[in-house]
Amino acid sequence: MNQTVPGAFSGLGRKHALVLGISYLGWVFDIMDMFLLVLVKDSAMRELLGPAASGDSVKAYAAYAVSLTLVGWSLGGLIFGVITDKWGRTRTMALTIVIYSVFTGLCGFAQTAQQLLILRFIAALGIGGEWAAGASIIAEVFPARSRAWGAGILQSASAVGFMAAIVLERAVGGSQNWRHAFIAGAIPAVLAVLVRMGMSEPEAWVAAKSKAAEKTGALRELFSNPELRRRMLAATGLALFGIAAYWCTNFEANNSLVNLLKGQGLLPSSDEFKNLKTQGLLIMTVGNLAGFLGYIPIAEKTGRKWAFAIFHLGSLISMPIAFLYSGDYYTWLALFFVAGAFTSGIYTGYTITFPELFPTRVRATGAGFCYNVSRVVAAKGPPVMAQLQAFLIGSYAVSDARAVALAGALMAGLYFCAALFIPMLPETRGISLDGE
Repeated sequence: MNQTVPGAFSGLGRKHALVLGISYLGWVFDIMDMFLLVLVKDSAMRELLGPAASGDSVKAYAAYAVSLTLVGWSLGGLIFGVITDKWGRTRTMALTIVIYSVFTGLCGFAQTAQQLLILRFIAALGIGGEWAAGASIIAEVFPARSRAWGAGILQSASAVGFMAAIVLERAVGGSQNWRHAFIAGAIPAVLAVLVRMGMSEPEAWVAAKSKAAEKTGALRELFSNPELRRRMLAATGLALFGIAAYWCTNFEANNSLVNLLKGQGLLPSSDEFKNLKTQGLLIMTVGNLAGFLGYIPIAEKTGRKWAFAIFHLGSLISMPIAFLYSGDYYTWLALFFVAGAFTSGIYTGYTITFPELFPTRVRATGAGFCYNVSRVVAAKGPPVMAQLQAFLIGSYAVSDARAVALAGALMAGLYFCAALFIPMLPETRGISLDGE
């Protein structure tokens, strides 16, 4: 199927706009919540651990916060993926939004580092669960000609979530006011009301539930059915290495930028430093948005598998170049814009393809398994990156900035490992998801 953009959206109505709009907002706030932690984690841990804490301790606890969030994200995706198939798409989406909103707000009241870690883990359960519900709704409500565009636009909400986190962090006065940032993160809870009032369950799920209620959300079917098991394992391998690569590179871009600005003699406390850092992250986020949306027509033109191949190759080449050759601020902007587009576009591939791999009765369970089990491995990424940088500094006497660049370039090699699983996937472009 090779649809033009106008053709892809022909025949869509208010129901499709409402489903996409609410799912989009849910994912915006999901990612805002996640990236907010990335922006404020160091300041939060520095305050909670106290003035006697060493810089290494602060860095270690900050890495644990990110890793534990990823583990919670993974576990939530597994648990709520099954619940989504058994209990319904919209009810589960509303519940997950309440969970991540309320517990994000409570993070602002944490009194110890351990309390913050626990609250972040619980909030992450909701973040992980929301994706499976939203991706399944889009796949089942939108017709085949529009499905990739709906899923791709949904995934592009990630970029808006990144921007929202950056703006929120600056709006509360910077990362030192991390409590205010987390408390403001509770606002999305009101979206849960809109989900329950404005959305009904997809007809495909209702039909599947009435046909085989006892089989909906049956994780054991994914392992006992040879074809579903093959698809699940191939998609999980693809995401496992791809997500690990993303967390070991894209989120190290922030450290790369900080080191670059410090190398120019700017102090982190200066307004110029803060403004350039914010501008740099926003430009990279625009690159992410270009990748999220640019993936869609390529997937529709070439097919799902070729689109994955193109974006993995682009990531494998562009990310090491960005880390190793960003010698000045504007070069950093250009190179990480391109690298961010390739690496982020892969996530659109997950959102489009994973729900297409499984029948309706286990769609959220299967897609949630592939997407979120991979995050368990990705959760080890931040600590591994910190250890790799320490090894490079200690063994090869490189500077902190050079260690970040070398570690980022090396870990980008994981995109090659991810690409090895692409041939194992079936081509799902244009398939019908009705009556499964």
